Amino acid sequence: MDVLDWSRFLIGAVMLSYGSWTDIKTRRVPNYVWLYSGSFAAILLIYDLSGWWSDYGYHIWALLFSTIILFYNAFVDEYILDRNQVVFWKVAQVLAIIGAVYFMFKVTTDEMNLNNYKLLDIISISVLMILMYIWFYFGPTIGGADVKAIMTISLVAPFTLSIGDISLTAFDSRGFPFPFVVFMNSLLLYLLIPMSLGTYNICNRNFERPYFQMFLGVKMKISKARTSFVWPMQQIIGKKLVMVAFVKHKSNDEEKWNKLEDFGVTNPWVSLKIPYIVPLALSFFVSVFFGDLFSHYLVEPINSLFG
Repeated sequence: MDVLDWSRFLIGAVMLSYGSWTDIKTRRVPNYVWLYSGSFAAILLIYDLSGWWSDYGYHIWALLFSTIILFYNAFVDEYILDRNQVVFWKVAQVLAIIGAVYFMFKVTTDEMNLNNYKLLDIISISVLMILMYIWFYFGPTIGGADVKAIMTISLVAPFTLSIGDISLTAFDSRGFPFPFVVFMNSLLLYLLIPMSLGTYNICNRNFERPYFQMFLGVKMKISKARTSFVWPMQQIIGKKLVMVAFVKHKSNDEEKWNKLEDFGVTNPWVSLKIPYIVPLALSFFVSVFFGDLFSHYLVEPINSLFG
């Protein structure tokens, strides 16, 4: 890897390590973690592209401008901006839309050929960011910090980072854009969580009907649960003790603990609040050192069954 690649690796490593640490400690990640990292990454990207932009037209820079505005849109709150700042931001958004449209009409088939990996990587940044916006607004399983982390990764590591001679890819000559590889690998690593929980509960002989909770949580003393980052999987509904599969933190947990205690439950099943940023951070390092494990160990075996 060259100096730019090492710089991107260090930014990503520090950003995700610190983000994971703060998320584990407080279940919150300050916005400045993503803002500082994304801003510095954008400067590196502009510097990187300045060495090869002359091969193409201004539409490449228009796309880059639109992409950066799309990134900052996740952090700008128009309600805390003054009047002049709101006008400035509105103008920037309009220019970003114009830039994106200009790129779509100006880009040529020759520029989009498969050998032009760098341009495809640039396009994939915006694509991944748009997918994260859609997932956040319509998907029930991801939080704002997780979305911002993935969007920042797309700027921090837009091109393939690889340490070592062997890096697994989805295809023979070219794999998926690197941010997508990190994202897909994180999903693969996230699948290890229920497997680990199931193994832990089996080793500790925590067998109770309906059994699915063995892969989603653990048993914990209620006194410890009250002071831990966990959600009760068992709840009192009416006069019955009910097991809840997917817990959403929308009501007063303290009241739930009190009801369980009054019902005589002293060692309830709880759902661990494992931040998604943790497997995402691990995925970043796995992707750099090993490549696309998701495609190699999950997609290819499934395809072979139907091949």
